[in-house]
Amino acid sequence: MSREPEAIMALRRQLGAALATFRQAGALTQAHVGTATNYDRTSINKIERGHQMPDRPFWQAVDRLLEAEGALVKQYDGLVASKRRYAEGQRRSSRAHHQVDAKRLRRGGQPVVPASLHGVGNDFRISTTPSFPLPVTSYADMAYLEAVQQHIWHIVELDNRFGGSDLARLAVRFFRSVHQQLGTGMYEPAIERDLQATAGELAEVAGWLLYDADRQDDVRRMNQEALYFSRLAGDRRMELLILQNASMHAGHLGRPREALHLARSVLESRDRLSPRVKTLFLVRKGRALAQGGDEGALRLFDQVRSHYEDGVRESDPQWAWWVDERELAWHEGMALIDLGRPGEAVDKFHQAVWGKTAQQMRGRYLHLGYLLGAQVAVGAWIDAETTMREIATMVSDVSSTRTVVLLTAILPQLQRDNVPASTRETGEQLALLLSQTAT
Repeated sequence: MSREPEAIMALRRQLGAALATFRQAGALTQAHVGTATNYDRTSINKIERGHQMPDRPFWQAVDRLLEAEGALVKQYDGLVASKRRYAEGQRRSSRAHHQVDAKRLRRGGQPVVPASLHGVGNDFRISTTPSFPLPVTSYADMAYLEAVQQHIWHIVELDNRFGGSDLARLAVRFFRSVHQQLGTGMYEPAIERDLQATAGELAEVAGWLLYDADRQDDVRRMNQEALYFSRLAGDRRMELLILQNASMHAGHLGRPREALHLARSVLESRDRLSPRVKTLFLVRKGRALAQGGDEGALRLFDQVRSHYEDGVRESDPQWAWWVDERELAWHEGMALIDLGRPGEAVDKFHQAVWGKTAQQMRGRYLHLGYLLGAQVAVGAWIDAETTMREIATMVSDVSSTRTVVLLTAILPQLQRDNVPASTRETGEQLALLLSQTAT
């Protein structure tokens, strides 16, 4: 997701790529660098892709560790200087706007008020009122665009932590506001393509949140909006994410053939896919084949791991940050479930759950639900009780309707005669907690 000018983003990616080059030259793993700098492997991965930017002490530490002789620190300082120059340019631009407005006022006219002056700040607040602080009657400038992008990022962070059900309605209203801004033409011509791309990104996020909220008809409509604006802006990277979302959605609705066609349309296209992006679409292909009962799906996951282990590339889109070992393990577990092999799926779901952070609570909540389903299928009752107790601690914090729908389908299976009394009782307590939270 674009939250900085492309020139700054390019410098971030270059700095991350330089870190990766020095690390690989020293035959060190991302985990090794993380341990030496008090970061985890995932953070080092994000830094190398330009998705995370630590402060100068980190770059001084890795510069020493990798014997870069000051090259990494120098490149970091250059990035900081560029960001300062950009910020100063934005301040001068804002001052110029105000000076023009002042002239209009002296002549008895009315100023053109930038949308950025209408309450768009750095703090993200979910409002229960019908309005959203991005008025479509105002003139959208670069500050407006950056505020929209920053809000999108906050929504994504909140979804990772709290789930999408409560955020979906807000995101749809937000998209309509930006859509209306584009429709009125009240924006600086220079930001038109970026604004179209941002609208496509926002629609993609809204579609994802609607999926988590189990509003499936709305998901399809929002994906179509996202495709429209991404293609209008020429944003192929975002278009690829939307196509993988569409494949995911088709599979969720029980249409594996449609999901397979969507995955193949990208894999067999002329796109020069990075290993990480190809990994994602091979996963979608594998999931669709498994849903259709094709055992060859499991052999495909060997290819998935091979492409994933090829590592990150500078060409990777920013949205690829969530493709990691845990996510791949979960998808393989889902393929095993579709092929009627829940015993093998249990281990995969354990891998998916392990290591998720507090910021990934929604993902952990969902994956625990699938782990519970596999444990119930194989009669691992004591393990199922442990899983249910952990799920219970998250019910009041995470708002994910699709996870609730999943759990609601699993829990009645615990009322069978062969289920131990303690397991039935734990299941009843979890069901009661879910119903209380829903009200």
